[in-house]
Amino acid sequence: ALLIGNEDATLEVALKKRGFLISEGKLTDSLASIPHNGFNLVYYRGIAEQRDGKWHLSSESLLAQDLINHLQNRNVARHNVFLFDLQNADDNARKALHSAVRGIVGSNHRGGLAVINKSASDTDSIAAQFIAWLKKPDSNLRDAFTKTAHVSAETEEPVVLRGMPSRPISSPDKLTSGGQAGDEWLAPDGMNFIWCPPGKYVMGDPDFYDAQPVSIAIDQGFWISKFELTRLDTSTERMNAGGSFTYGRQPMHPAGALRLEMLLEQIHKKQAPEGWTYDLPSEAEWEYAARAGSKAGLPAPIEKLGQFANFADRSLFDANEEVHFIFAHREIDDGTAHGFSNIGRYQPNAWGIHDMFGNVSEYCAGYYAEELTGKVNYHLKTSRDRGIPVLRGGAWCTPVKNLHVAYRTGYNGDENQPYSGARLVIRQGKRVTVTHAELVAAKKAEEAAARGKK
Repeated sequence: ALLIGNEDATLEVALKKRGFLISEGKLTDSLASIPHNGFNLVYYRGIAEQRDGKWHLSSESLLAQDLINHLQNRNVARHNVFLFDLQNADDNARKALHSAVRGIVGSNHRGGLAVINKSASDTDSIAAQFIAWLKKPDSNLRDAFTKTAHVSAETEEPVVLRGMPSRPISSPDKLTSGGQAGDEWLAPDGMNFIWCPPGKYVMGDPDFYDAQPVSIAIDQGFWISKFELTRLDTSTERMNAGGSFTYGRQPMHPAGALRLEMLLEQIHKKQAPEGWTYDLPSEAEWEYAARAGSKAGLPAPIEKLGQFANFADRSLFDANEEVHFIFAHREIDDGTAHGFSNIGRYQPNAWGIHDMFGNVSEYCAGYYAEELTGKVNYHLKTSRDRGIPVLRGGAWCTPVKNLHVAYRTGYNGDENQPYSGARLVIRQGKRVTVTHAELVAAKKAEEAAARGKK
């Protein structure tokens, strides 16, 4: 929550009690760090004036359309709520601002809401009404204001508070090891990370020829992103990693068809807090995080699988498309039709990580090999060779039998494969991923040295 001009300590206390993080600074600064899949609240108390086509709020000047575009397309909050307690003496500014922000409701089915008080009277206080709603936040927030304030258009998804709030272990500019599995940290760009502590487990499953069981020791804990990389994460200045959006058109959809080499170049540019490094997870790290302490192959029993993953379910079977419907499960309904689902819409695993199964298949560090070792494989036979990237977790069109924690597949990352996505890890020490260009350069040097010895 960002509170501008707030003079009521009761509002801040009520927000903190519900788990809100209180931001500081200007509105334009705070928009870049809105938590993924979070509840973004901006409360403004003060005068609003429109001059030269811009709205002047306190010390800031902005275009209402710019604000709307950012809230719709430049962050991946589940709800964007703007509360205006305007102190203007007349109602002209309220009516004009109401007309300007009606478009805060986007086409991506997120809960966008703008509320403007009808007068500066204490009886019309937006803050007081919002505090009252916080006592029962599972009711639609829009309903709390429809009779007492100017409100934006109705959303397809009600604006409510769901689940437990995230409680980061440190500020965005500081990162330490977590204390226990499930601890959270919020990066400066709003990306959430979950702590995976050191531990041991058996990787793989005897039912898969290329994933025969092997004992793995995770000697050093690591942070893994709570959600898959979204279209917004990979198609803006944050991380331009290519990809196409045949199935992932909304900001909250996972990014598909990612070009692995472009993705690695962008990840290698990301700056983590001192002593830490952004990277792709190794297969051993990915499976460790996906299992979250469980020995089960699937995240839930078959009859409940639709609560945890977006995969080839009844809707895909009913579509009767060539190929897809043949392997789609005709009895399970995961609530999403043909294509990706917004991040965070399914239940997380025991450590609080979402969508490890289904939605989009996720790249891991290294190249595919037909034998699990727990180590990252970057072997090239010659400098002309090209390894096959490995994907884990399955996608929205994956059959149940392959929605298994140990299932692995390899695919040429240069092709336009719409189901390939990723999530990030932050680990101590150096990165383990290597670009193809780096591998080729090292192999050429090795070949040249070998020729020199002959």
